[in-house]
Amino acid sequence: MPVPDALDGRSSKRPHSTRAAVRRLAVARFVSIAGTDATGVAIGFALYAQTHSTELLSLSLMLTIGAGALLAPLGGALGDMLDRRRLMVGAELLACSVFAALAVVHTPAALLGLGLVATAIGTVFGPASGAAIAHVAGDRELAWANSVIATGSNVGKTAGRLAAGALIAALGPASVFLLDAITFLVSASLIASVRRAFSVRLTEAYHEPGADAAAPARGGGVGLVAREPVLRLLVASACMSTFATAFSMTAEVPLVFATGAGAVGLGALTACWGAGMVVGSWCAGRALRAADEAAGVLAGRLAMAAGVGFVALAPTLGPMLACYLLGGAGGGFMGVAAQSLVLRRVPDELRARALGGIEACRNFAFGVGVLGAGALVGLLGPRPVYGLVGVTMALAALPLAALVRRLGDAQPLRPAPSAG
Repeated sequence: MPVPDALDGRSSKRPHSTRAAVRRLAVARFVSIAGTDATGVAIGFALYAQTHSTELLSLSLMLTIGAGALLAPLGGALGDMLDRRRLMVGAELLACSVFAALAVVHTPAALLGLGLVATAIGTVFGPASGAAIAHVAGDRELAWANSVIATGSNVGKTAGRLAAGALIAALGPASVFLLDAITFLVSASLIASVRRAFSVRLTEAYHEPGADAAAPARGGGVGLVAREPVLRLLVASACMSTFATAFSMTAEVPLVFATGAGAVGLGALTACWGAGMVVGSWCAGRALRAADEAAGVLAGRLAMAAGVGFVALAPTLGPMLACYLLGGAGGGFMGVAAQSLVLRRVPDELRARALGGIEACRNFAFGVGVLGAGALVGLLGPRPVYGLVGVTMALAALPLAALVRRLGDAQPLRPAPSAG
């Protein structure tokens, strides 16, 4: 699929205006993600504190994964059919009301039901947000813009998780839900304040010459991924890695207990992975160019494989933390490169659908992995599982190596000249 005129560089004629808009969206993403991740911690804590049921924790996870897999294509379609700015603002306001309700009523039934509603809202917001960034940034600023957004998101995730424990201990889970409601209000205000267009007008919609203009839309996001060779290779690698990630996440708690690190060690591992993601996404915006993006995805995947796999050989918590930093950095770098590559390959009117289809595939792969992760960790122990996950992630680099060969863009990564 050729690169359409939707990334036509019009916004690059006003780089300062473009970058100001991207930074505003990045702050919106930061506050929203920080609240959301804090709430994820609070939901799990509140469920277990009230029921002491690991089955309910598993049910909560499976409900959110299942909803994400089923609803992401629909959310992506809405992001292409409706005004993205209004859709994003509406989603944030609706999420605000959901978490405000949880602050008042957080029984197990409410946690499960409203958590499911929040997941559905996220499947609408995420694809629309990713697609909008491409149009706001334009071709020249795309890698930088994705880096800024990803860095803000990764900082938000780390800050949200670290803050959640302190808030729960001091004020209880309801305080976290209320804080999340406020963050969604702030995010909606920031998004509404951006005056640049979030998508092309329908009259400017791009289609390949000679192609049936309705065909891509009929197939939806998953169908688009299946038809586009570059997207197929990216998604094949992502699904293999995401499937494996379900096993390492399950092995994480047994690992810290086996090494005597306990809750402090678990928090340190989470913080190191988040810090690595921040560093990796920040570096990607300065190292990547359009011709380097496929090579960037490959390099990031290999760094993730090494970081996770070497945990199996780490004798103590210190080396494990270093492994987590490496793996997180690879993940952050890879995420920016992959997002930019996808957005360059898909015309504007189909971008949200493509992102929704990719997310659905990844959620499905994670859900399949979760089903067998507990049994494998119990059978082999956490260290061998980390080794197997590292090997699987390394194998997931094979489709990316094929992608680099297909695009012929295996140039070495190098710092981009400063702009603006």
